[in-house]
Amino acid sequence: MKKLRILSIDGGGVKGIVPAIICEYLENEISKKVNRKVFLHEYFDLIVGTSTGGILGALYTSPKYHTATEIVDLYKNCGDKIFNKNIIRRISSFGGILRPKYSTKALEELSESLFGDINLSDTTKPFMTTSYDLIRAKEIFFDSLNAKRKPLKNFKLKDVVIATSSAPVYFNAKKLISLNNDLYNCIDGGIFANNPALIAYAEARNIDFKKHLEEDKPSFPGSDDMILISLGTGHKEGYKNYEHLKTKGGAKWVMPIIDILFAAQSNTDDFILRKIFDSSKNKWNYYRINPRLYKGSLELDNKSEENIKKLCDDAHEFIKRNKDKLDDIILQLILNN
Repeated sequence: MKKLRILSIDGGGVKGIVPAIICEYLENEISKKVNRKVFLHEYFDLIVGTSTGGILGALYTSPKYHTATEIVDLYKNCGDKIFNKNIIRRISSFGGILRPKYSTKALEELSESLFGDINLSDTTKPFMTTSYDLIRAKEIFFDSLNAKRKPLKNFKLKDVVIATSSAPVYFNAKKLISLNNDLYNCIDGGIFANNPALIAYAEARNIDFKKHLEEDKPSFPGSDDMILISLGTGHKEGYKNYEHLKTKGGAKWVMPIIDILFAAQSNTDDFILRKIFDSSKNKWNYYRINPRLYKGSLELDNKSEENIKKLCDDAHEFIKRNKDKLDDIILQLILNN
């Protein structure tokens, strides 16, 4: 029986271009090896993402069939519109302390143009993304398989991607209304799962893939039956840039604490997954790929042309240095197709 292939993608704002470029490499190389143009979703059985990773996951599983290269171009060209802060907003938000730094209008318009009336239940492969409901003080998992079974859990994909990426300080919460008029006020899933790989693992354990995919795949798989690829949005070596914060009060911590908490959660989940896979006979089939950013910024909203280029350079340099590892992943994805 062939192994289940899972793709997990972290949150990280404009840094989403880093995993997008790695996915572009995977898609293009698979196409070369199988001698036909493929789409990334064809070589994964479950895709899970948080925030910008949720947007990527929705694009990869959309029935509109976006190529990975088109998605990279989207990240290159749309960041300036999404993170556009005019002078009035800059003054009135006081750096995101008094109100969100950015309007959600551009993000709403982009999501509408990309997904239109596509429902969560319409994705080409099982897809999940995360959010947090302020009304119930509870995590939300937008799950395409669950949406197929339960219409009350089905939402427009354009709304789901905004719900998962409405980061506090940066954007307003996203209001969602279910078919039975239940109200949700959703914020970025990264506040509890910036790295959703452990959630992806737990979700996969509870899915009857043989039934849903109608392929030779394991039902309710364990770690022995999986290939789990977890893509980060880049990291720096330490937090030397924040050394000055050790004597500062709350106002100075507003933005840095988001980066620090996201990184801490990501590293913890990576640690747990390594322990899970190390204890199985399948220890080599968990891949955590989180490129070091030598040039690019850690800031979620640094959409400058210079920074986007630096992030692209970091991603391409990582691919160059880790070609053997990535090619091993590609081989595993093809063999288990």
